[in-house]
Amino acid sequence: MTDPTTIALGTTLAGRYELVADVARGAMGDVFEAFDRVDGSKVAVKVLRAEYLADESMRRRFRREGAVLKALDHPAIIRLLELGIDDQGLVFLVTEYVEGKTLAERLAQGPLSIEEADALVDALCDGLGAVHRHGILHGDLKPANVVCPEEGSPRLVDFGASKVLGLDRLTATGEVSGTPAYMAPEVLTGKADVDQRIDVYGLGVVLYEALSGEPPFFERHIGRLMMKIDAGDCLPIDVVADVPDAIARLVGRAMHRRKEHRYADMADLKRAWHQARHR
Repeated sequence: MTDPTTIALGTTLAGRYELVADVARGAMGDVFEAFDRVDGSKVAVKVLRAEYLADESMRRRFRREGAVLKALDHPAIIRLLELGIDDQGLVFLVTEYVEGKTLAERLAQGPLSIEEADALVDALCDGLGAVHRHGILHGDLKPANVVCPEEGSPRLVDFGASKVLGLDRLTATGEVSGTPAYMAPEVLTGKADVDQRIDVYGLGVVLYEALSGEPPFFERHIGRLMMKIDAGDCLPIDVVADVPDAIARLVGRAMHRRKEHRYADMADLKRAWHQARHR
């Protein structure tokens, strides 16, 4: 056990999923590589942290993530296998295990080429478009939530900060869920009328970082970070990376501080990328 709030490797959940390796720590839970004793397969298991087990709002968010994944069936989205509760009361999600690196791990080696970004844009625009058609917003796009498989196209993971249009009011509890450096200004400032353009913005930020190797906004003080994002105070991508003018304009529009100036949806952004790339 690496921490008193984490679960020990070697633990078997529901008599079936043996936790064999740490994979990642998320906002709500820890992710493990696990061995499925029933069918012998390798799976990923996300376990709600012990400190949140008694918090009904966190349990509800965790169940929401499972419900969202269950509703989605798309090659660019991680596939849910089970949402369960162990005999000891541990709440967990089981998903397919994707061999590969996160985009964050890949970017530690340097920025993507434009050609590599082609596959990223196609996969994420298609996957997020499917998410939005179900009335769901991802709400936490960032390189750590994109897996780049050893084979195949990039995949979206971690829907723990997702929102359901018409049901969630981000200002209802004063809570902002997600990662601030990648959030749209209207989310950070607590506006209730959010839509799919928060994910258009998030993908714009991811593309900025993927092509330049650096996030557009960096500030250790959360208040100053929020002010920079709200003001759109970052260097244009073509100042920090060697990208074609058309791609620089696309990233700038996707990241516009005012949502009405962004692309309307993922199909619009994907179409613009293909036009910029003459594909």
